[in-house]
Amino acid sequence: MAYINSTFISSFVGENMMGLTYAAASLGSVFGILAAPHALKRLGAHKFLVLLIGLDALSILSFVLLQNTFFIILAFILGLSLNTMIVFTFDELLKILSKNSGMGKIRGIYLAIGSFAWVLSQIIMTWIGDLPLRAIYLVAFSLMTMLLILSLASLKGITDPKYDNIRSFRYVKVFFRNKNLVRAYKMNLLLQTFFAVMVIYTPIYLSAHLGFSWKEIGQIFAVMLLPFVILPFNVGRYEDKIGEKKMLMFGFCVASIATFFIFFITKTEVWAWALILFLTRVGASIVEISSDTYFFKHIQPENEEWVGVYRSAPGVGYILGPLFALVAFMFIPTFKFIFPLLGALMLYGIYLASTIKKGDI
Repeated sequence: MAYINSTFISSFVGENMMGLTYAAASLGSVFGILAAPHALKRLGAHKFLVLLIGLDALSILSFVLLQNTFFIILAFILGLSLNTMIVFTFDELLKILSKNSGMGKIRGIYLAIGSFAWVLSQIIMTWIGDLPLRAIYLVAFSLMTMLLILSLASLKGITDPKYDNIRSFRYVKVFFRNKNLVRAYKMNLLLQTFFAVMVIYTPIYLSAHLGFSWKEIGQIFAVMLLPFVILPFNVGRYEDKIGEKKMLMFGFCVASIATFFIFFITKTEVWAWALILFLTRVGASIVEISSDTYFFKHIQPENEEWVGVYRSAPGVGYILGPLFALVAFMFIPTFKFIFPLLGALMLYGIYLASTIKKGDI
């Protein structure tokens, strides 16, 4: 759904308002992720996950059945918020079952499995790309229903830890007093802002401005996402030995340079775009596993409220990303100038990673 949402939503609100629609939905996801620890403590991880998946399935079904713009936007806001909270709950379940000594390897495997699903989804798009978008959402609804059944059947019996006593949102202040958690959050936020701009605007650029079909875009994105499958396990295992600082700096550097060079791609050929976007995700994949490992090494299983703050970064990123693009489009002469600007923004990540000291890990 991630790569067709912008096209689907823009058919209701137009390209100019699409960024603001994403920003509004992302604001909802931020509030949702900050409230999630309270619900998790009350319901337990398994019941909370099942509830979230069930509601998310209904929000997807709304895309298939509804015609009214207001209700479509409402379903979009709800769905984006629920997706963020589902990721948060999976993080909590993984933390309960993990040990710090192997955190990099464990999270590497976890991210690789999830990333394989992203690649598989684009392979499926090469088969169903000619279908109406509502039919593609019907496929997504079927998959979410399968996840609901799987969660009901296979995740029972997991024992929740004794969660921290959460008082309102004061834990947010505690989070941002910890220099290591703040550093991890900033790096994750920068990465999520990068993802937001790329996910929202790359499909539009490829389809509306360069004339690629959705089948071709599916092929491009399938190759683009391969680093998230190939790299996390090996990078995570390597970081368990040497730490995250160097890998973070390298990842931000690769992502920045590759994104900058998108501006110079003039060929409308699948292989050229697959290659350059693949390189951007090599850098992003390294940053993703490294920042996650760095963060989770600094918390305990009972600190689920801090996971909630950390996982608010995608929501905030999807606010900042569209706003960044909105401002940029006021000054840049053509659409493709957004890519070198985004590449320049990613350079800030190199500085953030360089501030990690040996005693921080």
